[in-house]
Amino acid sequence: MGSLSDIVINGLSQLWHLLPIIIIIVLFKKYIDNKDKKIRKMKNEENEKNGLTLKVRAIKKYEDIGYKVVENESILVCVKENKTILIQCNNTIESKSITDENIKSFYSTAIKYVKENQLEIKNVEFRYVIAYKDALNKSAIEIILDEFYNCKYVVL
Repeated sequence: MGSLSDIVINGLSQLWHLLPIIIIIVLFKKYIDNKDKKIRKMKNEENEKNGLTLKVRAIKKYEDIGYKVVENESILVCVKENKTILIQCNNTIESKSITDENIKSFYSTAIKYVKENQLEIKNVEFRYVIAYKDALNKSAIEIILDEFYNCKYVVL
């Protein structure tokens, strides 16, 4: 029986050929992700040129699924039967630029709207509409995943 170092070296010598395959897979994934980002940015810029801002697209999306949409200050209010969705649009294209502070600010504005209009919180949902998932910072994702905030993000 060989020493531990002999066993490790023997194991690595049998796996060395997998390393180039792993590197190729990682590089290919980065290439695809980068290409997808460029396509999304070009599509968003084209929509903006045609007058289809993120807010207009969000309004259209929620109207298409049966909601009545009203603009109230910086948020969109979508109402359908007894369900209300409060939406904040953020059309930033910078990577990791949306932080937890942006989400918390939207949440406080939305909660203020809920209280002023005497809505039942169980019938209200919060949506943060963005153009790119990459725009969310890690801290923003943590807030969105926190059940307390009842907030989800939508990529349009």
